[in-house]
Amino acid sequence: MKKILWVKFGWSEFYRGGSVDGNFSYLAGKGKQGHEAYNFAPAADGTYYCYVPPLFEIYAPNHPDQSGWTVVCLAKHPERKGIHIVGWYKDATLLGRWLDVPDTHVRTEFSDTQQSERWSYCISSKTAYFVPPQERNIPFSHPSVGQGKFSFLTGPDVKETANKKEVLRYLRHRLKRLASVAIENPTDDTAPDPGADPTDPLGEFGSPEHRKRVEKAAERAVKRYYREKGFSCHDVTKEHCGFDFIFTKGQTEHHVEVKGTSGETGRFFMTRNESSYRQHRTWRFAIVTRALNQEPTVRVFNSRRFNKTFQLTPYVFTGEPIVEPEKI
Repeated sequence: MKKILWVKFGWSEFYRGGSVDGNFSYLAGKGKQGHEAYNFAPAADGTYYCYVPPLFEIYAPNHPDQSGWTVVCLAKHPERKGIHIVGWYKDATLLGRWLDVPDTHVRTEFSDTQQSERWSYCISSKTAYFVPPQERNIPFSHPSVGQGKFSFLTGPDVKETANKKEVLRYLRHRLKRLASVAIENPTDDTAPDPGADPTDPLGEFGSPEHRKRVEKAAERAVKRYYREKGFSCHDVTKEHCGFDFIFTKGQTEHHVEVKGTSGETGRFFMTRNESSYRQHRTWRFAIVTRALNQEPTVRVFNSRRFNKTFQLTPYVFTGEPIVEPEKI
């Protein structure tokens, strides 16, 4: 990657329509929707069109050498600190100005109240990599990124300052790690969308078959982890007691709940039964990342460290009618 720049725009879960959040002034108007809402939605010809907010309200990313750029896309989560990589474009073209998006499905998806708005772009590419929301859990901060909307890091006639070199090193490292989980050329068929299949609320975590393979691989990794530390194992996965294994070594006993993911971000779902046991002194939480790799990573937390490391968010609710008791 000889020609690299980063761009920053509003936060969206999927960038294929839907809401956009951020502290940009153009998102503050009532009923407004950021043009970046479709930054990872392909046009009819397979091209990806990227909107970037103007720098100083005037400038779009521009360079005399317009083609062949790697564009790293950054966004800030609206409720958390730090910047996240949400995707990148390969061999992108910089237009240096904003153009109307060609007649594609993007235009037809406008609501009636938005028909007067024109959706524009300033970068195009045939190759895009989308980072799913569940993999955007390692934020970073840097003064030069926090204050800007785009910046050229390396390329023809680009002055490489110390700040730019720091950011470039970090982004290259993160792109290398994200390459295994990023979705190349995302479409509605290949990219995740938890609302696409209401019958499977856990669809964001992969198909049932994929989840089962990850689960079994994670369990093997945790058993190996404890075995190497001299523990014996008792499997209670079929007993629905709020954890998966009892590991013992002398007087030490750990009741371990195991979670796994095929990516590098320790994101998981937990049932009410599993959560109810968390405060027990023997409870341990084992998270396995890159579970399907030859060398998965195992981390084990007690209740105190778990509460400092993870936040639990309600994901699925069960609704039941409220029935008044009968009088007898």
